[in-house]
Amino acid sequence: MSINETYDLTGRVALITGASSHGIGNSSAKALAEAGAKVFLTARREEQLKAACAEIEAAGGTAAYAVCDVSSEEQCKAAVDACVETFGQLDIMVLSAGISGLSASGGPDAWFDTDNWNKMIGINLEGVFWMIKHGWAECAKGGHGSIIPVGSLASWHCDGSAAYTAGKGALRSLVAWFGKKFPQAGIPVRVNGLYPGLIRTDMTQQACDHEVYGPMMLKPIPLGRFGEPEDCANAVLFLASDASAWMTGQHMVIDGGQLA
Repeated sequence: MSINETYDLTGRVALITGASSHGIGNSSAKALAEAGAKVFLTARREEQLKAACAEIEAAGGTAAYAVCDVSSEEQCKAAVDACVETFGQLDIMVLSAGISGLSASGGPDAWFDTDNWNKMIGINLEGVFWMIKHGWAECAKGGHGSIIPVGSLASWHCDGSAAYTAGKGALRSLVAWFGKKFPQAGIPVRVNGLYPGLIRTDMTQQACDHEVYGPMMLKPIPLGRFGEPEDCANAVLFLASDASAWMTGQHMVIDGGQLA
C-alpha cells in the first residue's frame, strides 16, 4: 500500500466533538475531510457549526453537524444516531470537546468549587465516556474503527484546577483501558490519545499574544513556538488512518518538547 493509500480516508465517516471554533476539533475535521472522509461536526454553538461545515464544503469536502453538549449522555447518543442516519456509518471519532474552567491560582475557593468540578468532569471526562459508549459499536462495523480522545499535558502532570487535572488524568487511563480491552474482545476498534501542549486557539490567543504572559508561557517549550491547531490535526490524521493500524492504547504528545 502506498503512502497516499495509507492516509486515504475515502469511504469513511468521522464524528468530531468540539468542532465549532478555531481549534483542534475544527482543524482535525478539515484534515479528515481533505483526506476523503465525510465529517460530522458537533459542538454547543450552532452558528459556528454551520460556518465550519460551509468552509469544509467550499473546499470540496462533505460535512454535516448536530448541536451537542457532551456532558449529556442523551445528547451524545443523539449525535451518534444523527451521524449514522446522515452518512450511513461511523468509523472515526475525534473527541476534542473540552473546557479549562477555573484556574488553580484562585486558591482553595477555586480548588473545591463544586460547580466547577461537575462541569469539568462532565465535559472533559464523562463526555468522552458517553461518546465511546454510544459510538464504539458503529465504529466496529467497518472493521477499521479509530477513536481518538484529546487530553492535554494535564493528563501527565498537574495543570489548571484539581477538576481539570483529575479529568484529563482519568482520560489518559480510559485511553489505555479501552485501547486494550476492545482488541482483546475481538472488537476492531483502536483507541489512542492525543495530548496537546499549548496550542494557539480562540481560547488561548489572547494569553499567547500578551506581552508579559506570552513569553512566560513560551519559555518552557524547547521548539520555541506555540503549537497551531494544524499540528494536532496532522497527528489526528495519522491516528485515524491505516498508518497507525498497529497502535492502540497509546499516547501521542504534541507539545513542542515541553513534557521532555
